[in-house]
Amino acid sequence: MDLNTGEQVFFRLSKDPARLNATVVSFNDSGIVLRVNEEMPRPVVAGEQIIISAQESDFYTEVLNSDKSMIHLRRLWCDRREYFRVDDSFPVSCSRTKREATARKSKILSGFGTELVGLELPDDSIHPQLWKMLVDINTKIGMLLERLTLKDEGLLNVQDRPVNLSATGMRVSSPESAGVGDSLEIRMLLPTYPPLGILAYGRVVRVETKENGEYDLALHFEEMDEEVRDEIIQYALKRQREICKSQRKKEK
Repeated sequence: MDLNTGEQVFFRLSKDPARLNATVVSFNDSGIVLRVNEEMPRPVVAGEQIIISAQESDFYTEVLNSDKSMIHLRRLWCDRREYFRVDDSFPVSCSRTKREATARKSKILSGFGTELVGLELPDDSIHPQLWKMLVDINTKIGMLLERLTLKDEGLLNVQDRPVNLSATGMRVSSPESAGVGDSLEIRMLLPTYPPLGILAYGRVVRVETKENGEYDLALHFEEMDEEVRDEIIQYALKRQREICKSQRKKEK
């Protein structure tokens, strides 16, 4: 599905829940130009990602440049709420959930220490070497808290499994079967730095038996928080870039 010149759309900055109104000035293979119809909470910068929502599609774009109310964007991908998919392998477990539907809410299980590295020296009253030691201590404490969180959530000993991941669902190999329509609790550990633990819930939409006796479960995420969805999208995009880069090296 394409956008139309003059069409009114909503957009938001990646990892920012606020939605803003804009008008499509132009839309073609080379890019998208938006005119923002309201005051921006902050300036956008080149390289930043913007998600445009129109009808039943989301358009993922990257900012090329902006001038006052005009934003020039490069198209990344678009799908009818199916988003981008990537094949990967990382720790993930699925189990039947006993939670009521109203109590199921996806969330990020880790994140300690992500803002501790790179703190600037506040003023000249603190010796630079002492400040570096304090930053190192904070970083190590953050890593310990991270590990304790992952341990408490049962993610440290989870086996790596092949997955096909998108922001709306995943296909995963599991030693346990499930029935179509079953709701499963999904715990995954994305191999980022630091590792990112995610709790999600999914409804089984397809089950296939594999030759090794395990099962391929196709799951559609339910009650997915937008912050969690954005983390999955960011990881999938980064992983796909790594795969493409590796393939280009092999072709040389």
